[in-house]
Amino acid sequence: TPPKVFLTPASAPCISEAAMAARLNLLSVALLAVCAVCLLNTAFVSAPAQPRGAAATIAALAAAGAPLAAFANDELLEYNMAGEFTTFMTGGYFAVTLGYTGISFVSYLLLTKLKII
Repeated sequence: TPPKVFLTPASAPCISEAAMAARLNLLSVALLAVCAVCLLNTAFVSAPAQPRGAAATIAALAAAGAPLAAFANDELLEYNMAGEFTTFMTGGYFAVTLGYTGISFVSYLLLTKLKII
């Protein structure tokens, strides 16, 4: 059989499907790389400027005084959520439970009287 001849305009180049797929793949990879560079550019920030003059002196004094904080009083602070039952926690539990039960009952009563449910 004779080879198939495709009639195309003179300005349109004949590109095979494989070459077209390779170009599209290359284009998508290039676009993805540009997007990644743009996103990584915003992900990193520059280092802070070094303080000069009085600000540097104050920062140096604060850094020098930091070891003194290690000798501060270590007091035990009572806080509510330590794991044991307290009267405040028990009272709060009943107050919240009864409050929401009351809201639910009143809501149900109104909705049934208005024949919505």
